[in-house]
This record gives sequence, structure tokens and C-alpha cells, in this order.
Amino acid sequence: MTTDAFDTALRQLLTEPSRAHQILTAVASALQSEDPFEPLTLDTVNDYLRGTALVLTDGLPAVIADDAIQHAARALPSIYDRETADAYALRLLHIARGI
Repeated sequence: MTTDAFDTALRQLLTEPSRAHQILTAVASALQSEDPFEPLTLDTVNDYLRGTALVLTDGLPAVIADDAIQHAARALPSIYDRETADAYALRLLHIARGI
């Protein structure tokens, strides 16, 4: 690998959001677009997490995909009593920025 190619690859790696960040951001987006003002359930969050993670990690080696999914799942905040999907999504976006 040439120095220019290495520099380009490194720059891309450092500026691109992590897979966990991408998963959380996609989950937040889905929550905001589907019944955003309805109270949220853990089953709903898990369904969106599972679906999003499968799409965003498709084609990756299993060890990398599993790590990204676990990292995203560990970052999920608890759901407050009667919290709406929109409010949860905003908290999720804030958390995703830190990953």
C-alpha cells in the first residue's frame, strides 16, 4: 500500500462514524418516523435495533458485525415511563454522537 493510499484510508477511517453510531442514528430516525408521539416499549426498540443492525452490518465479517451490534445495544438508554418514541430518539442521537 502506498503512503497516499494509506493516508486516504486512515483519513476515511477517522472521519467516518462508527458502525455503532450508524446503528443508533438509524434506530433514532426510524423511531422518529413511526408513531413518534406514542409511548415507547422495549420490544419496539429491540425490533428497530435488530432490523437496523442486520442491514448496516450485512456483508461484514461476523466478529466485526457482532461487536458493532453489541456496542450499539450497550449504549441504549433505559426507557422512561410513558416516554415517547420521539423523546427517546433525541436522547439516542445525543448518545450516538459520543460513540
